[in-house]
Amino acid sequence: MPKKYLSLNVVIFISFVVDRILKLFFIKNPSQRLGSDFFYNILSFHFEKNFGVAFGILLNKIFLLVLVILVIFVLVGFLFKSYLRKNILEIFSLTLIIIGAISNLIDRLRYGFVIDYIDVPFFTVFNLADCMITVGVVALLLGILKNKKSDKQLPSSSG
Repeated sequence: MPKKYLSLNVVIFISFVVDRILKLFFIKNPSQRLGSDFFYNILSFHFEKNFGVAFGILLNKIFLLVLVILVIFVLVGFLFKSYLRKNILEIFSLTLIIIGAISNLIDRLRYGFVIDYIDVPFFTVFNLADCMITVGVVALLLGILKNKKSDKQLPSSSG
């Protein structure tokens, strides 16, 4: 495995471990609130149960678990293809999405909900795994848009 792939995977793995540690901390200390008075208006950390998906949208639990597991398997298939094509952006993006989804899936299977702990007032409460998924999706979309734009700029071969 080339060093660039290994480096990316180490960074993603560390993010996964930090997310799991924070989730464990908040599940063991549910009333703990982290942050100073100054930061409470901008950002704070506390335990929140999320029984739904993004922004707390509720779905049937069994349906949601099956859907998440299927999506992870499909994404792993795309990840293998990305490794074969040696597309570093796709590898990074898909790995972030998959690892973030697995972290949240672990919560759903173990506790019946996802542990959220990052609170941004007037927005929502989320976790590091959600950030990984979001960054992965945005990077993947930007890569797709960049490829479509470069495909349109290719000179036409008329003879």
